[in-house]
Amino acid sequence: MTEDASARSPALFGQQLQVITAGVGGFPEALRRQEVPVVDLQWQPPAEGDRARGGILRDVALDPELQQRIDDANRETLERIQQSTPKVHGVAPAGEAMDLPSRTILHSGPPISWQRMCGPQRRAVLGAIRFEDWADDDQQAEELVLQGEVNLAPNHQFRAVGPMTGVISPSMPVLMARNETFGNWAYSTFNEGRGDTLWFGIGQPATLERLRWIRDCLGPAVGEALRLHGPFEVFDIVAQGLQMGDECHARHAASTPLWIKRFAPFLLDAGIEPAQVASILRFADGNSHFFLNFTMVAVKAVMDAAHGIPYSTVVTAMARNGVDFMIRVGGLGDKWVVAPVSPMDEAVYFTGFSVDDAAGDIGDSAIIETCGLGGMAIAAAPTVAPFVGGTVAHQAAAVAKLQTICLGAYERFRLPTLDGDSPPLGIDLRRVVESRTVPFITTGVLHETSSTVGQIGTGVARAPVAVFDGALEVLANSWGKLSDGNPVANTVEIEPAEGSPHDPA
Repeated sequence: MTEDASARSPALFGQQLQVITAGVGGFPEALRRQEVPVVDLQWQPPAEGDRARGGILRDVALDPELQQRIDDANRETLERIQQSTPKVHGVAPAGEAMDLPSRTILHSGPPISWQRMCGPQRRAVLGAIRFEDWADDDQQAEELVLQGEVNLAPNHQFRAVGPMTGVISPSMPVLMARNETFGNWAYSTFNEGRGDTLWFGIGQPATLERLRWIRDCLGPAVGEALRLHGPFEVFDIVAQGLQMGDECHARHAASTPLWIKRFAPFLLDAGIEPAQVASILRFADGNSHFFLNFTMVAVKAVMDAAHGIPYSTVVTAMARNGVDFMIRVGGLGDKWVVAPVSPMDEAVYFTGFSVDDAAGDIGDSAIIETCGLGGMAIAAAPTVAPFVGGTVAHQAAAVAKLQTICLGAYERFRLPTLDGDSPPLGIDLRRVVESRTVPFITTGVLHETSSTVGQIGTGVARAPVAVFDGALEVLANSWGKLSDGNPVANTVEIEPAEGSPHDPA
């Protein structure tokens, strides 16, 4: 270049290049090899470039009046969660506490026919029928189901939640939790522990023996302790558990001993025989998941109070039955959206087992992740780091990514490994659809076909993105923003049963 040409060249050519790239594959690396500084934006088209879903998101964003209604509804949803105080008030047989219709068995996840039900949930239903003495063996129990003499219904229809198979039958004692701020009730069974248990899909004689002990010993004793000492505030222990290594879904190894410490004197004060108290404390001590059901019933009471605000795009419940996954969104009322569950291909399997042996993702406990716990708080539990990569840094990165699909943080809870930051709260349906980042659930894995094995692994399960896409369609249709007419999403109506007249005063 001549001196005159150099003088006429743009000043840009004489400066250090500063490059920003977005969505251009290997271009950033090529520049770095030439020692050119690059800022590589992690950009992708909204909704993976899907024109229909991207169009819905665009149309909503360009409608200021609708956007304001959504923002106001979501703000109220999160405020209700933050303001809620769930307490366990008592214990009673499920049939009485929940006013169950005659010969009704409840299960986790969406409604499902007997023919489509996964192996562990079928086995748990049959075991519950035998526990109720409606049949002498599994063959007789199945005949009752096939003849319509036993009614099957999802737990959420009766304001209840159950882990894994989630089976609840009328004589099982349930924890009765009340949201003190808003006055609504929720229910859950006691956790059965490990081994031969219905929640793991095993209905052996030892299973029924344990259920009878829970019915005749554990449930009444805890009920007496609550009558004497008054309602028990669950989130006090949850908050402490987070400081002691629990994420309060897959791990309750700290929360359970805290319950033992709190309830041991309560039980003795209530006049429970020392030998009976000892058996209860031994049972809880040998079952690190004992406090899981307390957490679940408390979260159910919170999220039910936050549900039902028109225009809300916040996910207020997730539930699975090993075949189907369903979500509830605040603005959809009693309508839930359903899609197939994801395969359990991110679990750590016990020796000798693999994803080929596994039932699909299962349990009502995924509601925990809608309330800032479980996967949302995974950084609190270093022992479950292998679920997401193996280190606390991996856990912190996972929480940071989940924050991008949430609207806020749960101020009551703190994560010590993140310098006391609060866990993400308020899964926003729109953000999931736009980014394709889905919430993950810390959970266990059950054997699909074995009647004796039970749990075969533990890890994380990803919510299927299809269920969020479907929910966006249904919401958009109600807002008049679905250009192609009626949504094609698979939906079910689950109208909660009326409040029970047997709730304690």
